[in-house]
Amino acid sequence: MRLVLFGAGYCSKFILPLIPISWKIIGTHKKKPNNENKVEKYNIERYSFSDFIKNKKSLLNGVTHILNSIPPNETGDIVLKEICEILKDSNKIKWIGYFSTTGVYGDHDGNWVNETSELKTKVIRSKNRIKAESQYLELYKKNNLPVHIFRLPGIYGPNRSVLDRIKNKNIKIIKKENQFFSRVHVKDIATCIKMSMDSPTPGEIYNVSDDYPCSTQELITYGCNLIGYKVPEEISFHDKSINEMTKSFYLENKKISNKKIKEKIGWKPKFKDFKEGLDDIFNTF
Repeated sequence: MRLVLFGAGYCSKFILPLIPISWKIIGTHKKKPNNENKVEKYNIERYSFSDFIKNKKSLLNGVTHILNSIPPNETGDIVLKEICEILKDSNKIKWIGYFSTTGVYGDHDGNWVNETSELKTKVIRSKNRIKAESQYLELYKKNNLPVHIFRLPGIYGPNRSVLDRIKNKNIKIIKKENQFFSRVHVKDIATCIKMSMDSPTPGEIYNVSDDYPCSTQELITYGCNLIGYKVPEEISFHDKSINEMTKSFYLENKKISNKKIKEKIGWKPKFKDFKEGLDDIFNTF
């Protein structure tokens, strides 16, 4: 089997250990990787995205699996723009995965949303994701390519969690009543992807989240108590110190349901809520 990871970053570090050692893997990066004197733990070749595109026909020859985590732009998916025609002509592709975002749902006043819920986002970066999703689904509908879309909420894990932000004193508790956020541990994303590769369900869209949406107040308070730091004082959502990017996340309020992916492929999060996830991270923190 041959796998291409477009945007082989944080999530890929946890997916790679689950891939059979016999697979040939290619990973792309924003910049040309410095492979000099670097011993790869996995059977992976690394390229900058631009270098990959220059050699796309040869590098995509025989590829069976593709996972794309590169954000789209206003025209949609930048990967499909470059390789779409090659994919249409391939008879080797067994699985295609695309990382989208639960941001596409927009604001639902704190109610539960599932994969059939209205896409109401007003945020440009999430609108771009909707456009990219439609491009992938068109490939499935018109060319019968085995496309899978994974809508991800906030991703956390080792070296990328609220514990790191607390330790680095880069944390604020923003007070906004009845505001919910969903999350998923990176290890649970990895197991989800491997299960989907093993049992493809082409044309499906899945929410990949844990079981417990909650406020940032609850998350930060637990994190501070876990590592012995003082819980910061709450500040109002309307405080001038809060930047526009942060505010944009609070303008959308919803709880993400993961019922569909549990029923369809049998996946369930190992870390059912942020407490289990942070406890696991704390063991090696």
